[in-house]
Amino acid sequence: MIDLSNDLKVSVIVPIFNAEKYLDSCIQSVLRQTYRNWELILVDDGSKDRSGAIADEYQQADKRIRVIHTPNAGVSSARNQGIELATGNYIAILDADDELTDDCLEKLTKTAVSDNADIVAGRYCSGRNSAEQKEHKFIWREQEAIKNSLMDNPFTYSACAKLYRTDFIGETRFDSRLKVSEDSYFVFQLLCKNPTFIALENKIYLYRNNPESATNEAFSIKFFDVLRVADLKSEIVEQQFPEMMDLAINMQLKARMSLLRVLAVRTKNEYHDLENEMLAWIKRNRQFYIPATKDDERWMFILRHQMYYVYKAAKHIQCAIRAIKH
Repeated sequence: MIDLSNDLKVSVIVPIFNAEKYLDSCIQSVLRQTYRNWELILVDDGSKDRSGAIADEYQQADKRIRVIHTPNAGVSSARNQGIELATGNYIAILDADDELTDDCLEKLTKTAVSDNADIVAGRYCSGRNSAEQKEHKFIWREQEAIKNSLMDNPFTYSACAKLYRTDFIGETRFDSRLKVSEDSYFVFQLLCKNPTFIALENKIYLYRNNPESATNEAFSIKFFDVLRVADLKSEIVEQQFPEMMDLAINMQLKARMSLLRVLAVRTKNEYHDLENEMLAWIKRNRQFYIPATKDDERWMFILRHQMYYVYKAAKHIQCAIRAIKH
């Protein structure tokens, strides 16, 4: 355990909604932290299961744990309430179905102090056995962080697996109007403040692919928030960083590519007009496209050669065959 004078407290915020299956392991991962100067703020967002009772039991057992019960208002509202209540010098956000590695807060806090960082990010892993450590870091200053975000750097995606200096967050909050990509927009707003951003190769956050989570629910119109967020980001860039507009358009293009990929697999003809609008937008702006992965390249090849509906039909045939076999 490191000694950071014990004056530096970390507020860990956990929004909770019907998470009784995983909540115990989530809280236990905070209790196991090698860095001990933390408070845990559990925001029960109107759960209908035993989540609230589980949280209350932990609050009674450890004075560092605080529980708030609220009517259901969504994950953004719950996180915002946690930020408002936080008394720590730093803030970390943890989802109720995930866990922190035992040395997560130690790694992040030590780096934040030694490099005078506003934000420190680490990597995700899907299980404790895959949590190997690599002692390497990237330091981005001033506009480097926003540039990397516009170029699809994965360190800039999620609000989790990060430590934020509380004063740096300031008045920035999650946008409760957004149902999808609210994480990305929150982080983007912070990056626009020109932080000192440290990206660690260490895997410090254990992500659980929960089939009942919001990311795995049936497709609905709210998933078009992916486009809304991309367009909101682009507006900010146009106002504050106009020299990066080419990168902003690349980011908007990638958002449309990503959404089309989901639509191709998870919908039929109900969004046909919107699909055509996105395909036309990509065609008009594809000169701004910056490939980030080979997967990007393959998907752009399909779209560029007007094979989207062929791909979609093939996917649906694949699903039908799989259903018959089962």
